[in-house]
Amino acid sequence: MGSKCIITEVPNRLGQLLRKRGGVSRGLALKAATMNVESLREEFVAAIPGEIAALEAILTAGGRQRITGADLDAMLRRAGQILTLSGTYGFDRLDTVVKRFCDLVMGMIENGVEEVAPVSVHLRAMRLVTPGAAEISEAAVAQMLAGLASVRAHFDRAKDA
Repeated sequence: MGSKCIITEVPNRLGQLLRKRGGVSRGLALKAATMNVESLREEFVAAIPGEIAALEAILTAGGRQRITGADLDAMLRRAGQILTLSGTYGFDRLDTVVKRFCDLVMGMIENGVEEVAPVSVHLRAMRLVTPGAAEISEAAVAQMLAGLASVRAHFDRAKDA
């Protein structure tokens, strides 16, 4: 004997809106959304240095020589906000540095590394590529990114020692 399934439609606002005729085209909706995002650009870009300062405050709290996994986790969540802003507004250099910072912090958490220095170096790099900072050449950025990669490699090797 087969079982029967009874489907009961429950009225809800979203379902009613989906069935309703009218509205705007996808193109107009995307154009409006883009305009909304752009209208927030100045405010959000101005917030980036404050977000980096908040990361620095976590790092330097109490004049510490070591950083805890909980603090690294908090920094990782905060860095996600900067990553969102840099990606949304096309700040490729900052986006790359923040991604490297996130990779470093995740590796530190996974490996129980509590060193302050590598985190500090990455935060300084963020400051260098923050929108509105002094312009630096592509060659200097490439050299900085190579340096950040070597910092990460050093701490990856340290866990195996």
